[in-house]
Amino acid sequence: MDWSRAKTIFILTFLLLNIFLGLQLNEKRDAGNINLLAEATLQERLSEMNISITVDLEEEQLTGTYISGALDFPLAETIEKELASQYVVATDEEVVVVTLEEKFPLNLVNNNIEDVARDFVLENIINGSEYEFSDYDEELKQIYFYQTYEGKKIENYESGRLPLILQLDEDFKIVQYEQNYLRIQPIRPQGDEQEVLTSIRAIEKLFNKQLIPSDSDIHKVELSYYSFFKPLGEVQVFAPMWNIRVNENMYYVNAIDGAVQNIQ
Repeated sequence: MDWSRAKTIFILTFLLLNIFLGLQLNEKRDAGNINLLAEATLQERLSEMNISITVDLEEEQLTGTYISGALDFPLAETIEKELASQYVVATDEEVVVVTLEEKFPLNLVNNNIEDVARDFVLENIINGSEYEFSDYDEELKQIYFYQTYEGKKIENYESGRLPLILQLDEDFKIVQYEQNYLRIQPIRPQGDEQEVLTSIRAIEKLFNKQLIPSDSDIHKVELSYYSFFKPLGEVQVFAPMWNIRVNENMYYVNAIDGAVQNIQ
């Protein structure tokens, strides 16, 4: 073997590899610099128009995918089988209504209602870890929870109701609850997690469409899963969406394709 020639080939190969890796690194650095420049430019434009962002923006690069939710989980049967002292008193295609044999007192001494309600859900609700506190209606004595997927809320514009409602009596004891549960799974082939629009890029989408007037206040920016469409049979499709509130207007920006929806 011609060792001198082999040595030369090895050295050239090594140099070419270094050049290739250097170019890749420069491309990533340039892309990062372009993103930083674009972000700085947008912030300057917002400042010039006296547009304020009064919430902290997500700084990490997030991922997401389209998901589907199916109503094929045997919720009523599972409750009756696995949860003692709970009785299904009504059910339809979407919701089960459950009564507790013994009322569950919410200990609000040194605790807020969100924390104690969350503890109840974790310990006494099927798939309770997939629900997140939403709100408490003092007049109706109802506590509301969202269903979540990988920590992000699942919202349904068409239904207008929340999937878990705890009913309290006058003594702040849980007496009954209504539950809806969707079996969530990513949609293939798009189901692989992919990088989504950053929060500032989603705001830029609204700005470029002239949906953020001068002297505006952006006071909500949240990534969630949202559906604008009625279910196809028992299956509903959700997209990762940036939920952005500008003054009193609510906008949803598709975090994958950048499409904008206005919710009045």
